[in-house]
This record gives sequence, C-alpha cells and structure tokens, in this order.
Amino acid sequence: MSFDWVTFGFQLVNVLVLLAILQHFLFRPVAEIIAKRQAETQEALRRAEAAEQDAEAAERAAEEARHQTEAARHDVLTAAQDEAEAQRKAILDAARAEAASLVQKATAQAQATVTGAAAETLTRARDLAEVIARRALSAQPDGAGYAARLAQALAALPDDQRAAILSGANLRLAAPAPLSAADRAAALATLGLESAGFEQDQSLIAGLELRSDTGLVHNSLAHDLDRIARALTAEAAA
Repeated sequence: MSFDWVTFGFQLVNVLVLLAILQHFLFRPVAEIIAKRQAETQEALRRAEAAEQDAEAAERAAEEARHQTEAARHDVLTAAQDEAEAQRKAILDAARAEAASLVQKATAQAQATVTGAAAETLTRARDLAEVIARRALSAQPDGAGYAARLAQALAALPDDQRAAILSGANLRLAAPAPLSAADRAAALATLGLESAGFEQDQSLIAGLELRSDTGLVHNSLAHDLDRIARALTAEAAA
C-alpha cells in the first residue's frame, strides 16, 4: 500500500479551508456573542451594584429622615407641652388673682355691711331706749306719788286677789332705798293699812310696791321698763 500525497494535500487544504470558514462564520460570531454576553453581564452587574448602592443610600436617607421626623416630633411635643404649661400657669395665676380680688371685695363688702348693721343696730337701740325712757318717765309720779299710784293699782285688782295679798303673811312695802318713818307712815295711810313690814329691793330702780307671800302689786320703774319693752317688741313683731 502506498501513501497518496496528493490526496493528503487536498485533504489538508480542505481542512484549512474548513477551519478558515469556521473561523470566519462560526468562531468569530460566537466569540463576539460571548464577548457581548460578558459585556452585558458586566453591565448588569454594574447596574445591580449601582441599584444596591442606590437602595442603601435610599435606606440611609430614609433612616435619617425618620430620625429627623422623630426629633421634629419631639420638638413639637416639647413646645406644645411648654405652651400648655405656660397657659395652665397663666390661667391659674389669673384665677388666683380673681379669687383674691373677689375675697378682698367680699371682705370689704362684709365689713361695710357689718359696720352699717352695727350703726343701724346702735341707732335702733338708741331710739328704742329713748322711747322706753320717755314712756317710762312720763308714767312715773313725783315724790309721794308712788304711794298714791300703788293705792290705785291695789284698788284696781279684783276683790279676791286684793284680799289674798292683804291677808297674806309677811305683808310689806318694797322700795329701792330705805324709807323714813314719816314716809312709811304716809304710804301706809294712803293705802289704808295700819302696819306693814319693809323690804329694800334696788332692782326696782324707783317706785313702791306692796308684797306678801300670796302676791304683789307692781309699782316700779323697772316693771314699767319691762312692760314697755315687751309692748314695743310685740308691736315690732306685728
């Protein structure tokens, strides 16, 4: 068997031509496609990294904004609390001032009322005392007139009451000061009595009364004052 160099040469040429064709129509486009894909991949990776960086930056910005929002909210709340506290203090101060003013006015008004009431009471008491004194003094007799008025009062009593007083034990004359023997005798004569004891009673103020253990006949300034005061009280109540 012999080696055919011609055939071998043609086959070698065919291989070279095939490699040239593959290089031009297959290997180069594939390499370009691979290079393009690599470039696209690199670009996608770069964009992904950029997007990740942007996302991290956005997250940092959001976190910073959140902190700023919290700080602003804290400042707003603090300012609102301070303002509310200031308003509360102002309201309390105004209320205290108003209360103090009202208390001062009420105290002054009460003092004026008390002063006016005291003055009015004093005036009424003075007027009442004047009326009582005028009525009482106008009804008082002079000197021995007390004995005469006592005789009239005794005679005006019902018979049984007068008899009870005159027949009672310890019959006596009562006066605010001691009576001389002549005055006592004159008084007994005016009353139509032969004898009677004597009793000093300073509470009568002025007058002459007849007393016994079974009754008495009022005839004194003290009794007149009491009677006039009770009459005036009844008139005022009516």
